[in-house]
Amino acid sequence: MAQYRMYWPPVTRNFKIIAGVLFALWFATVMYAPLRVFSAENMLISRDAVFNRGQIWTLVTYAFFHANFMHLLFNLLVLWMFGGELDNAWKSSRWWKFLALCTVGGSVVILLSQLIFQTNHPTLGSSAAVMGVVAAYAWNHWNHKLNFMFFPMTGKTMLLVFIGIDVVMVVFGGEAISIAGHLGGMATGLLLASGYWKPKRLKTMLKRRKQRNRLKLLRRPPENRPGRSDKPN
Repeated sequence: MAQYRMYWPPVTRNFKIIAGVLFALWFATVMYAPLRVFSAENMLISRDAVFNRGQIWTLVTYAFFHANFMHLLFNLLVLWMFGGELDNAWKSSRWWKFLALCTVGGSVVILLSQLIFQTNHPTLGSSAAVMGVVAAYAWNHWNHKLNFMFFPMTGKTMLLVFIGIDVVMVVFGGEAISIAGHLGGMATGLLLASGYWKPKRLKTMLKRRKQRNRLKLLRRPPENRPGRSDKPN
């Protein structure tokens, strides 16, 4: 009988830096009210902040602040669970660049959603970057079996589970979760991890798909191929 092995992700130096900085900022906003007010007015992303007040820096700074300790703890827990393996495998420069791009990707989708639905809710938290890490981890294990929460599933199934949890918590739990930020971070993470954001890689992928479709067509019996007509001339 196969024995279940518990895997503990490594606590990397970069994770310690992130955890230390985010905890220090959260604690400072709790203990010092003027800083909390300043961050709420100048550091959180929203349609009004970016387009009306010109606070472009909020495309990044929103990720440094959290609503409460549980919000911060959840993000750090998920980052540790799925980021340790990536952080160990990547160069430090790639890790920080990846987090920054996923943060911006999340903020862009947040702004687009607020423009489309005409909302203006200030958004905060590092969830976009964290979900980008989850997406990259899922891509690296896309068709491999994982034991996620003691349930065996592939990486792509795990990613769908995360999206489903977001939807359920918003629809049924009334939680103030920015699905736009999560999806933006995930999409950015997938593009960066897969390399499909590169035009050359994307062109190669489309070319291979076209070749596969052509081979499938050639393997069909002649009478079943598209465009064939049995009608007499």
